[in-house]
Amino acid sequence: MEKMTYNRLRVAVIGAGAAGLCAARHLLSNPHTFQPPVVFETSGQVGGTWVYTEVSETETHQHSSMYRNLRTNLPKEIMEFPDFSFDPSLPSFIHHSEVLRYLEEYTDNFNIRPHIRFNCSVTEVSPVLKDGEHGQVPWEVSSHTQGSPHPVTERFDAVMVCAGHYSLPYIPDIPGIDTFQGKLLHSHFYRYPEMFASHSVVLLGCGPSGVDIALELAPYAQNVTLCHRGAALQWTPPKGVTLAPPVVGATPHNLICEDGTQLEADTLIFCTGYKYYYPFLEPQNKPRNLKEAEENGETAVTKGPVPNAVVERIGLLVETRKVLSGSAELLQSKDEKEFCDKNTNWLMNDEVVVPDEGQGHLPLLYKHLIHALYPTMCFIGACKIVIPFPLFHCQVLFFLAVLEGKCPLPSPNQMLLESHEELKNHLSLGLPLKYLHRLEIGQWEYNNWLAETAGFEPLPPVKKKMYETCRRFRSINPTLYRGFKFEVLSKEECRVISAECKGMQV
Repeated sequence: MEKMTYNRLRVAVIGAGAAGLCAARHLLSNPHTFQPPVVFETSGQVGGTWVYTEVSETETHQHSSMYRNLRTNLPKEIMEFPDFSFDPSLPSFIHHSEVLRYLEEYTDNFNIRPHIRFNCSVTEVSPVLKDGEHGQVPWEVSSHTQGSPHPVTERFDAVMVCAGHYSLPYIPDIPGIDTFQGKLLHSHFYRYPEMFASHSVVLLGCGPSGVDIALELAPYAQNVTLCHRGAALQWTPPKGVTLAPPVVGATPHNLICEDGTQLEADTLIFCTGYKYYYPFLEPQNKPRNLKEAEENGETAVTKGPVPNAVVERIGLLVETRKVLSGSAELLQSKDEKEFCDKNTNWLMNDEVVVPDEGQGHLPLLYKHLIHALYPTMCFIGACKIVIPFPLFHCQVLFFLAVLEGKCPLPSPNQMLLESHEELKNHLSLGLPLKYLHRLEIGQWEYNNWLAETAGFEPLPPVKKKMYETCRRFRSINPTLYRGFKFEVLSKEECRVISAECKGMQV
């Protein structure tokens, strides 16, 4: 990719959650290269998913996934941005309101707020192309501010997408689920346990949310069943919580597990994650509610597919989209030039996206970050199972180094080929397509590569040590691990303090 030649680049930042705030902070820190950013935020405040909102009976699209009693599952000593610390007097595992307060303080400390357009939704983002051009392209961003009669379209040199990861729930297809007469809910809409008093509750999914919600429901519900697939858990569930195989079918009154067990239940909570959600990249495919879709003569589908009646009962938006076939053959293409030629379409075009039964993936991202064909666009925070704020920091600094010309990229075709090769390697290991951006233990090598390539200071090794220690504690006893206190001793060392001991160095 050629070195950028613009005089002071104008960058659009979509979203004022942690990722968007990090992007704005570093754009503002380099006024010689960048104009003050424009940060588009659809809500009225900063914080993104860390903003707690009560579930509304009339609002079908809830902005936040936060529930009332949530505490972080990572210690604040890991979570914080490298250049801004949490209040040291706080415990290591903090209530979500403290994270929001931290982000608000971060916003004010770096004077980001004047550059945020609140209650302003991005409706369309399009590259400004010349004949067959890729690479260094500007963008047109259309947005609409609440109360304004008309949308506004502006030109930017680059776009940083910092939203769309935790707003559109994924609902798996379960045969017969449309006949189930109990309550259906996604964890996105869960807020507090009292609303399930005396219920028989089944939770599908044993990730952090599934485990936390199950433990929170146990004192209130009549019984709680946590259904999951995979290796046996290393901990014994508390009284009131039972483990079971995943739900694979349903009748009007029962949920059927993989081993044939039938669970009588009042409520099924899907703790099944989220789809990537960028409606502004496909204006012709904007999600809308079921009634509106039918009134417009469109077929409302969810990728799964999930019966429309189920989607409507859960209160989700549905995607109205033209379903195309045949794109899977790209995976078997032996002619790499032909592969590149076929993939010159826009990011979310159905001809490009490999069919996926799960939460989806972003097939054209170079290093899980930069659009391979149009590398003046990036997606901050698309990676899963990571320490989020430090990852955002590394990704932002890498992308800004690219825009500044300090970090040359391969050609668009070469980046596309590398992304394709990574996808093939991922599938050859038998891993689900939906886990393509799931880094886990690979996040440390990834973050170090970003830092080394772009020339900024890497994350201190103690972050990895604390993360692995916390994960080990959580896997052994998810009910007690939040009682530990982490203390950073140096860039390499930390210690853990609990009520049972004075401290142990790890």
